[in-house]
Formats: sequence, structure tokens, C-alpha cells
Amino acid sequence: RWILNEACRTLADWRARGLHDIRMGVNLFPAQFRDEQLERDITEALRAHSLPCELLEIEITENIALLHDETIIAALRRLSSRGMKLAFDDFGTGYASLSCLTRYPLSRIKIDRSFVRPMITMAHYLGLEVIAEGIETVEQVEFLRSLGCEEGQGYFYSEPVPGSDFEQLLSQEYLRVVAA
Repeated sequence: RWILNEACRTLADWRARGLHDIRMGVNLFPAQFRDEQLERDITEALRAHSLPCELLEIEITENIALLHDETIIAALRRLSSRGMKLAFDDFGTGYASLSCLTRYPLSRIKIDRSFVRPMITMAHYLGLEVIAEGIETVEQVEFLRSLGCEEGQGYFYSEPVPGSDFEQLLSQEYLRVVAA
């Protein structure tokens, strides 16, 4: 609950500072999906910070997908039906099969760098947006753009930083040019 609230608080603060083109991703764990309070916690965090639900992206990992738990799938479907964005994080690093992508109401897939080219093609075929992880060089950025990858993250843009440092990065012209 604290993480959801803190993510929404930070995002609302950034929006108040004029940083409107940002979506916040929050990783959740299997136990959270079995908690009847989860949807209420998400709703309350969004409402407390006056955020529309499409700005909060819930990320699930392969360990959740491998459970094939109908309770989790039902919770994800309810969140998706309310406009929440759902992302599959680190796809390709474990044992989840491609059929997992069709069982879950995903809006985005975050592909591990070892899977990039074939997965971007497949994700687009399934109607999913793509975020490539592990980008470290300008050549990788250009390659991914040539494949139609919509977004990327990695040390090329920045190492992981606290929220206050992230604000400074967003205000730098360098990041706007690099991300364009």
C-alpha cells in the first residue's frame, strides 16, 4: 500500500511541476492479487492524488504468469476494465510461454534484451506496445527505433535514481532529445 501511495504521490507531484507525459509503473507480487483490498488500495491511491488510472501501470512478472491462477487473472481483468494499464515485465528471462501473453489483459510487454527482435514483431502482431529494457548505447536506441519499438529504458538514459534526481533528468534538454 505504501509503495502504491508513494508512486501516486510522486507522479502527482511531477504532474504539478508540469511533467505531464509520464506514466508510473509499479511491480506487484502474487500475494497482492489475492488480497481483496488491492483494487481498493489502487483506487484510493489514485483518488488521493487526483490521478486518472491510465497513468498508473501495474507490472507483473513471469512468476505471476506461471501460477495460472484464475484469481489473479480475474483481478487483472477488473483492473484492465477500469482503464488500468498492465505490463508484463522482464518477459523472456524465465519460463513463461507465449500463451501467457494471450491469457492476461496486457497493454504492454517489457522485453528482456536477449529477446528483442523476435519479440517486438510478435508483440506488435498481438497489438501490444513494447518497452525494451537494458538500452546502453545510441546504436541500440537506433536499432530499436528501426524495429518500431515505442519505448525504452536502461543506462543509456540513466542509472536508477531517486525521484528528485529523475525530475532533474526530465528537465534537461539532453533527455528530451535522446528520448525523441
